[in-house]
Amino acid sequence: MYLLELYQNNYSKDLVLFETLEEGREFVAQIPGYTLETEDGFEVEYVNPKHLPDYMEIVFNRNIVPLSRFSFNPEENVDIIWKEISNLSLKNDKVIEGTTKVDAYVVNNDEAKAYVEVREANFRKAKAFLENKGYEVDRSFFGSEDGEAILYRKRGTEDWHFLCHLDPLFAEIEDVEGYVEEELEGLM
Repeated sequence: MYLLELYQNNYSKDLVLFETLEEGREFVAQIPGYTLETEDGFEVEYVNPKHLPDYMEIVFNRNIVPLSRFSFNPEENVDIIWKEISNLSLKNDKVIEGTTKVDAYVVNNDEAKAYVEVREANFRKAKAFLENKGYEVDRSFFGSEDGEAILYRKRGTEDWHFLCHLDPLFAEIEDVEGYVEEELEGLM
């Protein structure tokens, strides 16, 4: 299922839901000023609100959807965003479509479990390695723009040092101990 979102200037409106993207595009094609373009290989859809009348109704499958030019700033296009959502009323036996936010990063739902498991396993390896070398380890910056990070300091000292963010690149590291050793050597 596809949810139609209209987005302009930090304002978003979840408008209606469609079974298929094709059906949704059939609907938005009826909006005056609707445009579908391809930019850098991606489809971009928007409505120029200058083409909207004061008030209009779009009839679709006998449903009436009101639109007004007064809902939007006429100087900026209204982005059309399609959100694919899963219908949990239907039996599926698979991970739902879409993405999951993990700290500051977005991961496809079908990859989320493996990503979190590898990320946390790599953290535990880095932590154990640092602690064996005489360091204290802390996780900081959860929810920041760049996401959570590993900080460390020599036991008995006050100054913390940044090692790395717990980001998708960190999850791809196969030799965590070698990576940490290399980072420590680079600071000496």
